[in-house]
Amino acid sequence: MIFRALVASILLALSSAAAAQAAPLPFVLKQVGPGVYAAIDGPQHKAGSNAGVVIGDDGVLVVDAFFNLDAAHALVAEIHRLTPKPIRYVVNTHYHLDHTGGDQALRDAGAITIAHRNVRGWIRTENVHLFGNQITPALRARIASLPLPDLTTDKDLTVWLGSRKVVVRTVLGHTGGDLTVFIPDAKVLFTGDMLWRKIPPNLIDGSVKEWSATDADFEAMSDAAHVTYVPGHGDVANLGDVRDFRTYLADLKRLVTEGRKVGLKGDALAQEVTPRLKALHPTWTISDRAAGLEVRYMNDELSGTKRRPVPQPD
Repeated sequence: MIFRALVASILLALSSAAAAQAAPLPFVLKQVGPGVYAAIDGPQHKAGSNAGVVIGDDGVLVVDAFFNLDAAHALVAEIHRLTPKPIRYVVNTHYHLDHTGGDQALRDAGAITIAHRNVRGWIRTENVHLFGNQITPALRARIASLPLPDLTTDKDLTVWLGSRKVVVRTVLGHTGGDLTVFIPDAKVLFTGDMLWRKIPPNLIDGSVKEWSATDADFEAMSDAAHVTYVPGHGDVANLGDVRDFRTYLADLKRLVTEGRKVGLKGDALAQEVTPRLKALHPTWTISDRAAGLEVRYMNDELSGTKRRPVPQPD
């Protein structure tokens, strides 16, 4: 009887391990260049955002860390499967929790965290504001425990992975503390949330005016037609997707401006703009709720009442 129980427990453990191994990753890993990978949030959105992996001669740089530790641990495991080289850096493209929530997993793997200087002052405070009245005590505690970045910058910088050059640039538009990551030899640009592919962007902290200017710079990149753009959300993109996103921002601004001119505001403004915005972008996934938030934040920007994070002293 004892032997049978032991066998049963072993079989149960083996089946559980097999099930764990068979569990799908919360992201889809796509090679977008030699030694460069995009980790695209899976269909159930368990990762919360996209991330990136850059393998150099003497180490690895990771772009963003997903929303949660489980997804970040899975990314670390995939990196170890790809290469024995150490994980040296993780670049946070901005402070939002869906890009920084897994930082501790990367830090535990040996990475130094690089971020815009404003992220250090915002990551434990503005993330609370981001969730508003939906925040729970557990989430508040989790935000309070997020690791602070090790290296901060408000200027462009170059990271060398042996002979591989990685260019980290400061940009304007999404939060007031945004970075992009460009790998020149692979022509891959990790845009963070400066680009969303066929999904309405989160405008809560953003300036559409600044955002559009930054995306215009993406379009003007040398050999832009052959650059691979990895957005913060949505699938791997190309120059056409960058143009499509800029058109979306322009359409949103125009439609909200037109509604304001005839005195519409609040729900009435959203009800006027939403169907027109959807009609202009039929291949996008735009829910009524998302469109309503887009209209609200765009209206706040146009009226000069938009709240944006304020840089904190070092």
